Amino acid sequence: MSAMVLPLLLAAALGATAVAGPWLLRAAAPVLMRVPRLTVLLLGGSLLLWLLTAAALCLTLAWTVTGPSVLPAPAADICQRCLDAASPFAPSTTIETGIPVVLLLVLPGLVLLLLLVVSAHRWLCRHRATLSVARAVVARARRTHIAGHAVLLIQDANPVVFSLPQRSGGIVVSDGLLAALEPVELAAVLEHEHAHLRQRHHLVLALLAGLVWPLRWVPLAAAIADTLPHYLEIAADNAARRHTGTPALAGALLKLGTPETGITLPTEAGLDSPVLHAAGPDRIRHLVAPATTGVAALPTALLALQLSAFTVVAAAIHGPYVYAALAGCPLPT
Repeated sequence: MSAMVLPLLLAAALGATAVAGPWLLRAAAPVLMRVPRLTVLLLGGSLLLWLLTAAALCLTLAWTVTGPSVLPAPAADICQRCLDAASPFAPSTTIETGIPVVLLLVLPGLVLLLLLVVSAHRWLCRHRATLSVARAVVARARRTHIAGHAVLLIQDANPVVFSLPQRSGGIVVSDGLLAALEPVELAAVLEHEHAHLRQRHHLVLALLAGLVWPLRWVPLAAAIADTLPHYLEIAADNAARRHTGTPALAGALLKLGTPETGITLPTEAGLDSPVLHAAGPDRIRHLVAPATTGVAALPTALLALQLSAFTVVAAAIHGPYVYAALAGCPLPT
């Protein structure tokens, strides 16, 4: 078997999962909705594993091709020793190309560095947007306690409720909300927002916004960015109905309708709002009549298989490089 078969198969698998990933996520949703917090971890982990596997593609190409040396002789010797120690292929099976092998070795690190820089910039922009929203809210709110929760109360006839990160203000409600909801419904909504704070959902969304934004051209990454906030809302719903019951939460969501804040939420251009809303009727169906999981069993199994395969591939390819580096890049035996 030619050594080039491995990188070709790996490239095909990456392309297939990038394109088919959104369909699998939609098809597996009835199962994933049952375990939203685990799903959030799995979605984030699957994206990271996809990136590690994409980096592994360059590393496998470094095993299978040779090219001109662009490093000084001592550095080139060390690099070649590490490559030979990590490679499962004999030197005689490699293909001569015009690509310097060292470029394939450093390219994943350079791309990772670029992603980190872009993600850090995105995170800082979102942080500034959060502070801007917090200043606008705090300027017109007073702090109080409602149903055992510390909240910022604003004067607005609309039923307004959302949460900012805890350090930026926490739960925000309007006097219109107090008038619109029954006490048990109000308790459900506040428990929902408190779950966002307790489970650090704002941090999850901030990390997601930074990581995924430069990768939204990948269908899988875009689908994860679009669906993960939905699972955070379901996780907060589950926490709320454990305290107050499903009817109270469903009734509150029905009355809240679509998110309305009553104020203009300033954000940086291109950034999603940094607030989380306990609003919208779209989740009521899941609360009162969740979809059956039978039809989602196969897509869920395929997602699990994909995650397992990427874990094995990433470990099998990155592992030898790490071992060779830790062992001092000895000559292969």
